Amino acid sequence: MDETALIYFDGGSRVNPGPAAGAAIIEFAGQRHTFTRYVSDATSNVAEYTGLILGLEKALELGIQQARIMGDSQLVIYQVTGAWKINKLHLRPLCEQARSHLSNFVKHELVWIPREQNTLADAAVNECIDSANTH
Repeated sequence: MDETALIYFDGGSRVNPGPAAGAAIIEFAGQRHTFTRYVSDATSNVAEYTGLILGLEKALELGIQQARIMGDSQLVIYQVTGAWKINKLHLRPLCEQARSHLSNFVKHELVWIPREQNTLADAAVNECIDSANTH
């Protein structure tokens, strides 16, 4: 399929580290899909990577081959693209996992966007954490 999917990702932690979640919104073929993953104890950076990895996994499951991937975490975007070094050792495997998933796309682009343009993914993160903390 030649259509380029839009993937928005985000992650957040209520306490750093603490209850956290990653989320991805995938817009493709006229539909919007929302995915979340709760992480009981993580930093906000781990949560951001969780959102990206979740979005990439789900996009591949949906058969998406081309994607424009957007997030408001400069750290994640620039580490995955290789523009920034990875100084925290615990983030290296997450970055490698994201890069591995990206290699399965025919075409992809990673783009940093301001937080104001990522409100749907941000809301999904907060809903996921709220839901996990009330059960």
